[in-house]
Amino acid sequence: MVHVARAGKIIGQYPPEQIAALVDSGFFLDTDFCYSETCPEWTPAPEFLKKIAVPKYLKVRESTGNSPDIGNTRRSRREMQNLTVLISGWIAFLLALSAVIAAAFWIAGLYGEMDRQSIRIDTLETAIAQKDKEIQRLLFTSREVAETGVVRGSVILRNESGKRAAMPGVQMSLFPRKAIEDHIERKAADVAKIPAGPSVDGNAFFTAELPEPIGRTTTDARGRFEFSLPEPGEYVIFTRMNISAQEGGQAERIWFVGFNSQDPLNSLVQVSEANCVQQFVPSLMVIDGR
Repeated sequence: MVHVARAGKIIGQYPPEQIAALVDSGFFLDTDFCYSETCPEWTPAPEFLKKIAVPKYLKVRESTGNSPDIGNTRRSRREMQNLTVLISGWIAFLLALSAVIAAAFWIAGLYGEMDRQSIRIDTLETAIAQKDKEIQRLLFTSREVAETGVVRGSVILRNESGKRAAMPGVQMSLFPRKAIEDHIERKAADVAKIPAGPSVDGNAFFTAELPEPIGRTTTDARGRFEFSLPEPGEYVIFTRMNISAQEGGQAERIWFVGFNSQDPLNSLVQVSEANCVQQFVPSLMVIDGR
């Protein structure tokens, strides 16, 4: 067997009769080295062939080196290999191009679907905002005819079309009017002492340290409430509710609703975003029935 080395590494062992054909085909390079038991020194492949079976090798070289048919066959083989490489390259390019075009169409379709979904979401949000505005347009409390020493009424919601709905679960507290007016005056004085710059949460500020109410209740399933009055006079009902704010969304608002228990009954007090406690002006913080 003939040992063949390339760049200092053994690349294989081959029968002696194959060496000439492998050199002619270009499989072995002229810089490859060979040795065998009959030629134990590492020798370049062309010289190695001359040392082993010299007459046979020279005969092969003489007969093949001058044969136009063999040369043409080799050229045809190389041209076929080049053509195969060229065709394979074009096929790979076309496949990659097809993949890019398909991905572009997929991405375009995805963006189109996102645009359609965004339009649907905007439409739904607009419809929801309009619905909230329509439903929570106006709130009011009404006093009803009641026996002496009792104030009774309802908290109702009315939309733009005039439909009414009861507001259950609204917390309400009853105070003497004088106690609330004194409380508001104290708080207004405290506001004047606050240095310029810091913002103040009006709801939290004016509901802190409220005097003890003379009655508390929550509207029932029909939105109705009732308080017992210790004596005829001026009173204030304090309530807080979540309504649609002008800037959008839900917001908690508070009201101080004043009334005289000796006034004609069936009075109406509108409670809306416009007259909730939102200014540090005592004269504007208590709204009265009409």
